[in-house]
Amino acid sequence: MVQEVANDGRSEMGQRREELNKFFIGPNFDIEDYNFVNFAAEYEINPHMSIFGRIDNLTGEHYAEVFGFPNLGTAAYAGMKVRF
Repeated sequence: MVQEVANDGRSEMGQRREELNKFFIGPNFDIEDYNFVNFAAEYEINPHMSIFGRIDNLTGEHYAEVFGFPNLGTAAYAGMKVRF
């Protein structure tokens, strides 16, 4: 791959990156690695009715997919489906 070099010695790609970075104020942060466990199940009571449940982040892992915006802890959901 050949890159064009601008008059000031910086590559065109480097200049474009600098232009974009001025819109994103603040330093870049590395986000910690994380692992979590989700569990979901559904049980069909009869052909017209089933119950379901889900647990997200079963281990209660504290993590953030985006720096400064931590995700929820453990969350549980349950419900019933009725088909006519």
